[in-house]
Amino acid sequence: MGKLFNISEAANIAIHSLALISTSKEDLNATQIAEMLKLSRNHLSKIMHILARHKFVTSSRGPKGGFKMLRESGSISLLEIFELMDGNLEQDHCRRIDGICPFSDCVFGDVRQRLFDEFKTYYQNRKLSDLSLNY
Repeated sequence: MGKLFNISEAANIAIHSLALISTSKEDLNATQIAEMLKLSRNHLSKIMHILARHKFVTSSRGPKGGFKMLRESGSISLLEIFELMDGNLEQDHCRRIDGICPFSDCVFGDVRQRLFDEFKTYYQNRKLSDLSLNY
């Protein structure tokens, strides 16, 4: 395990895209979102398809088409988006085999557990509506 917590590119794109769409007064199409986030339109389109399939957004075609939110941004936690893209966040910081550890105290102390709990709580409590744009 190289990183304690890893947010994939897919989860990163999903969170940023939903934040843009939820704060926009107009529908945004994939080209606009990709340009704003400096991303590949093809990669973004794959992520948006997943978000549409899971009823976060809907899309419409045409010159005034684009994506719009299907759910209120205040009801969507960043953890929900993260887990949609990366799977359930799991505790995996003990390398015990068959639940047996030769040490009386964890060699990591409780630091890894505290960090995991803090990470999960933060993303569970932070809503999409909490994010604001820089412009």
